[in-house]
Amino acid sequence: QTRVRQKEKEIQLLQSRKITYPRAVEEALAAIRKGCPQADPRVLCDYVEVTEPLWQMAIEGYIGGARFSILVEPEYEAEAIRIVRLMAGARRNGARVIQGRKAQRDAERTALPPESIINFMVFSHKTAEHYLRASYGNVVGVPDADALRDTARGVTPDGLGSGGYTMWRCDLDDSELVFGQAARERALRAK
Repeated sequence: QTRVRQKEKEIQLLQSRKITYPRAVEEALAAIRKGCPQADPRVLCDYVEVTEPLWQMAIEGYIGGARFSILVEPEYEAEAIRIVRLMAGARRNGARVIQGRKAQRDAERTALPPESIINFMVFSHKTAEHYLRASYGNVVGVPDADALRDTARGVTPDGLGSGGYTMWRCDLDDSELVFGQAARERALRAK
């Protein structure tokens, strides 16, 4: 019954064009808003859209939990992470605060490969764009597992990823998609 109620809540939120964030992220947002409202905390996934449906699941699977990273105004990054650190259960909560200023500097110095997964995304927040460019700009889309074998950081449309000299599954169920309105509609149908 608890799982049914949770799914019903998720469906209601998706119907109102909102996302259910992981509990740790919800709690961190509330703590930052209370302790440092001028930080203006937001969640990365609300500012990213994947423009190619074929790549949606694979890209989101590769990025994983980082999709729910918290964006704050750059001058409040240190204060925001201090607040998260002081929360009850902070070691286990998994909430992340993006280093927006550093991501901007690194993104501006980084040239994207032509096959970068960033080319399949659009952004409505500059810090979201800088973070994903700096962190995932060198991840390339490749057609299959054979091509992935020789790719330092890559992903296939069917949800296989590579990085750090390993390959892994990074597929997600449609019910877990959050990047963009089309993804949220797929998630709503799946739920």
